[in-house]
Amino acid sequence: MDHYFCPQIKKFTRIILNLKSKSLIPNSEFPFSLFKKRSMFRTILLLLFFQLFGSVIFAGISASVMVDRAVIYKGERIFYRIVVTDTAQPLDDSIEPDMSGYVDFDINVLPKQAVNNSSSSIRVVINGKEIRNESSTQSSVIFTYELLPKRDGKLLIPAPVILSKGNRVVIDKVIIADKSGVGNVDGSVPVTVKLPEEQDIVKMRVEADRNRVYPFQYFNVVLIVQVKSLPSAIMQSDASPLAVLRDPPNIILGWANDNALQRGLRPATPMNEWLSSIRAGRSQRGFSINDYAARGIGFDDDFFGSSFSSSGFGDIMSDMMRGRVLHFAPPPKKVTLRDNNGVDAIYWEYRFERKFLSSEIGDYKFGAVLKGNFAAADSASREGASLRRIYAVAQDVLVNVIDVPVLNRPASYVGAFGKFNLVTDIQPRKAKRGEPMTLTLKLLGEGSTGNIKPPDLNLNQEVAANFKTHTPTEEGDDKSCTFTYPIRATGSGNIIFPSIPVTYFDVQEERFVTLQSDAISLDISDVEQLSGNFIFGNNNSPGANFVRSEGGLMANMTGRFDAVDRSVNYFKWALFIVVLCLLYLFLCAILFLQRRLNSDPQKRRRSGAIIRAKNRLLDVQKNLKNAKPADIVMLYSGELQNLLFGYIADLGCLSENAMTTKDAWKKYVEYGGNEKIADDLRNVLETLDGAKYGGLDLKSFDDLITTIENILTNPPKFTK
Repeated sequence: MDHYFCPQIKKFTRIILNLKSKSLIPNSEFPFSLFKKRSMFRTILLLLFFQLFGSVIFAGISASVMVDRAVIYKGERIFYRIVVTDTAQPLDDSIEPDMSGYVDFDINVLPKQAVNNSSSSIRVVINGKEIRNESSTQSSVIFTYELLPKRDGKLLIPAPVILSKGNRVVIDKVIIADKSGVGNVDGSVPVTVKLPEEQDIVKMRVEADRNRVYPFQYFNVVLIVQVKSLPSAIMQSDASPLAVLRDPPNIILGWANDNALQRGLRPATPMNEWLSSIRAGRSQRGFSINDYAARGIGFDDDFFGSSFSSSGFGDIMSDMMRGRVLHFAPPPKKVTLRDNNGVDAIYWEYRFERKFLSSEIGDYKFGAVLKGNFAAADSASREGASLRRIYAVAQDVLVNVIDVPVLNRPASYVGAFGKFNLVTDIQPRKAKRGEPMTLTLKLLGEGSTGNIKPPDLNLNQEVAANFKTHTPTEEGDDKSCTFTYPIRATGSGNIIFPSIPVTYFDVQEERFVTLQSDAISLDISDVEQLSGNFIFGNNNSPGANFVRSEGGLMANMTGRFDAVDRSVNYFKWALFIVVLCLLYLFLCAILFLQRRLNSDPQKRRRSGAIIRAKNRLLDVQKNLKNAKPADIVMLYSGELQNLLFGYIADLGCLSENAMTTKDAWKKYVEYGGNEKIADDLRNVLETLDGAKYGGLDLKSFDDLITTIENILTNPPKFTK
C-alpha cells in the first residue's frame, strides 16, 4: 500500500498548504483553528478520507456480472454481461473471460465494448475560495453474451474466470435486472428454466427447406405461428384473433437480429428491409419481434444492434419516435387443425420466412419463443372469452453446412456450387507469334461462385506446349463468373487451343459435374524478319546495288564543305559531367539541411498538433452517429476531454497523462492564446469534468463540440 498511500498523503498536504497560502486559515491559528471552524473541518476530513481511502478501496482491477433475469422458460435466452474495470491504469487488450465452464449453455458472443473515463476534477468552495482536487482515470471493457440453456430445471451460471497478469480478477458485484433472483458471493448466478404449459391456443414450429447445404448456398428458414380462432359468437369469422388484443404478443427470434447471427451466417436481405416487408398496417394487429416494438426510442441494442434508418422504413422510425407499438404480421391464411380435444378447429397461420447462406462449415440452429396474452374461449366468462398468458417454444431446427466431398474430387474443380454452363472465347483468333490474345472462360447459371478459383491452364499439356499463359483477372456474382487470361502463342501455323475442363458441384444431385470448353482454331503467322542484305551490304554481297542519292535526307555528301568534324570533344563532355555533379551535390545539400530542420521531434509534434486534434474530433463525431442517445454523454465526454489535453500537450511537447483542467488552461495562456478562447477552453474542460456526474444533456453536448471546433480553429501564438 505504501506505493499508493504516499502520493495521496502528498496530495492532501498540498491541499492543506494551499488553504493556508490563500489565507483561508490564519497563520496564528493553523492547525488548531480547524477544530473551531466546523464546516471547514468537516470538509477537510472528507477530503482526507477520499484521498487516503477512497482510491485505495476502488483502485485496481475488478469485475461485475449482470443478467437480465434469473427465471426463464425453456427456449428463452439470458443476456449476460461482464464488466471489467480498472481504476488505476488502462486495461490490457488481452483480457478475455474464460467461458469454458458454461457447459449447460450454448453461448453466442456479442461485440465487446471499451469505455475509457479520463481524469476529472472536483471543485470545493471554502470561505468563498475555490479548491480543486484531481481524480484518477479508469477504463472498462464490457463483454456481452447470449446464453441459451440446454435443459430445464435449476441451473447455475458459473462465475467467469478472468485473469490479469496471472491473477484472477475478483467479482465484486452481481446484478439481476428484473430482481427475479439473487446472485452468489463468488459471482455465479442460479437460474431456473421452466417448461411451457400444455395448451392448444398457439401452435408454433420452425422449418427449413434444406437441412443440409453447402457453403454459399442459400436456404430458407420459416417460423410458422398458428393462432386458434375465436368462436363465431364472439367475433366475425374474417377477423383475426389478434384483433382483440391490446398489446402484441412478443416473438423472441434470434435469427431476426443481424448482429446476433452465428458466425459465418449471412441473410439475403438486411434486417430492416425484411421487417419492413412483414410490417402490419396501421389498422392491423400482429406480433412484436424481440420486444423491439414496445421499446420506443429507448430500445436496447442487445436485441437490435442497428437502428431502422434505411429508405422505405421512415414510417417505422416515425412510430418509434412517437413511442407507438410496432406490429409485424405476414399475410395470414386459415388452416384446419386438431386441438387438444381431437376436434377440428380453425387456426390463423402466419409464416415468418427469411433466406440465409453460410460462408463457413458447421451446424446452425434456428428456434423461436413466443410469449404474450391471447384471447381464448371461456364459457365461465360473461363475454365468452378471456385473456390467457401463453408461452410457446418452437423446437430448434438444425441446418448443417457441409464441405464438398474430398473423395473423387476432380483436379479441375473450381469451387462453384449450383448449376452452370461454360462459354469460351479467344480474341483475336488471327495473330502473329508472341502477340497477346485474350482467353475468356465464363460460367453462367445459378448457384454460388463466392469461393471460386480460376482453372490452372498450365496443367493442360497441350496448352503448356503451345502457349504462354498469364495470371487471369476475375469478376462475377451469384449467377456468373468470368476469368480473363492473357495468352501468347509460342508457335506458328494453324494451332488448336484445346478444350479446357471446368468442374463444379451440383448441390441438387450432390455430384461433381465437369464441363468441357470448345476447342478453338487459331491462325498464328511468323514474325517478319529482314535479311542481312537489307541491313548491311558490300560489293561482294549478292544482289547489292547501291545508287547515289542526289537529294533528300539521305543524299550523299559530294563537296568538301559538306563534311564536318565528327570527332568527340572530350573537354566539353567532361565539363558537362562536372556541372551535373555540382548540381547534384547542391541539391543533396539542400535536402540534407531540410531534413535536419524537420528532424526535430518537438517541432514535428508541435506542427502536427492541430491536425491530430481535428482527426480525433472527426473520429468522435463519426462514432456519435452510431451511438445510442442515452450513452453518448457517458461514453464520449472523456474522449473529448482527452482530445483537448492531447492538443495542449502537443503544443508544448508535454505529457498528457497527468494533465488537469487547470494545467491545460495555464499552458494555453502561456502559449499566447486568445483570452476568450482560453476561457472557452476552461469552461469546456470543467463541463466535461462534471459530465461524469450527470447533468449534461445532448444539446449541451453538441454545443461543446461546436466550441471545441472553434478552439482548434484558433490556435495560440507562442510567446515563449
